[in-house]
Amino acid sequence: MAEMVELEQSRTSDKSTTQGKECVLGKFITEAEGWKIVEIARSWEGTPYSLIGAASVKKVGGDCSGSTNKIFIEAGFPYPYQSTANFAAFARKTNRFRKIDKTKTPLQAGDVLLWPGHMAIYAPFPEGDPRRDTGVVKRGARMANNMYTAFNSRRNVPYGPYNIETFRGDAYEVYRYLVVPGMESCP
Repeated sequence: MAEMVELEQSRTSDKSTTQGKECVLGKFITEAEGWKIVEIARSWEGTPYSLIGAASVKKVGGDCSGSTNKIFIEAGFPYPYQSTANFAAFARKTNRFRKIDKTKTPLQAGDVLLWPGHMAIYAPFPEGDPRRDTGVVKRGARMANNMYTAFNSRRNVPYGPYNIETFRGDAYEVYRYLVVPGMESCP
């Protein structure tokens, strides 16, 4: 069995050495691993909002970036704490997370949703899950909860499920965790 090596960041081979194909040292988390992240997020339900970043603690207090970081660590997918302002730059620099083109690749459970100043965890609750129902109807269609998030002190709403489309009107980016090491065939 290969020895697992803890790397601070993943690497992508230069395309000139891989016949133009991207060869990634690492692999994306699976849908099942993403559901593990969602299950840990579920255990944060009810945590009061507190703007404390890396000091976030389940059932005590936390914000969006701190709770997301702690959830990933508890699920076994660690990364050093990043504020929402630093997250995209961290992802680009370290490749610990890869930006996903949501127009080409479907979101999967456990993906990080990133807005300016906010982040959440994608959680596509299945039919029959009581967390799915928002009670909100938009343009005649019932809106389903599909993410976990910390809110803000103005809303006075604890950590919990919410709907992406009704949360904010601006665009968001999607990031998926990359596990290292990965493909042994990379040059």
